[in-house]
Amino acid sequence: MGRFLEFLGGAIVIGTLVLLALTLVPSPDVKTLVAVLPWAFPAIAGGLLLVAFGAMLDHLAAIRSAADRQADIFQQLLERRNTAKKE
Repeated sequence: MGRFLEFLGGAIVIGTLVLLALTLVPSPDVKTLVAVLPWAFPAIAGGLLLVAFGAMLDHLAAIRSAADRQADIFQQLLERRNTAKKE
């Protein structure tokens, strides 16, 4: 899911930048830029937020798998300690 959100956010950012460039090609002046910024800026910001959220989900999944592995290792250490005490 994280990779999909990163891809979707990147596609939104790139698509918005392409549309922005296509809008500014006929008349690259400040008036056109000011007219396009109200829809371009939120779209780019939303895409970047999706990319960040997808990366966060990937990191959280990695943290969870690492925590599970650490719990297994800790359990094995406790079992070894208990068997050593019994002998």
